[in-house]
Amino acid sequence: MPAATRTLATAVFVTDPKTRETLLLQPGSEVSDPAITEQITHPDAWAPEPPRQYRRGKAEAA
Repeated sequence: MPAATRTLATAVFVTDPKTRETLLLQPGSEVSDPAITEQITHPDAWAPEPPRQYRRGKAEAA
């Protein structure tokens, strides 16, 4: 299963896990790398996730 992609609401600094360089990620950046995602611990750094939409079965649609 691929990692979930999340979108940043604010700018954050993180450390690139491969190069150990400091990166500045801008608002609107989409992050899917779990090594980067786990560094961003403040919940307000993330844009709100849209509500999940569930599929309705044929019986429910009628």
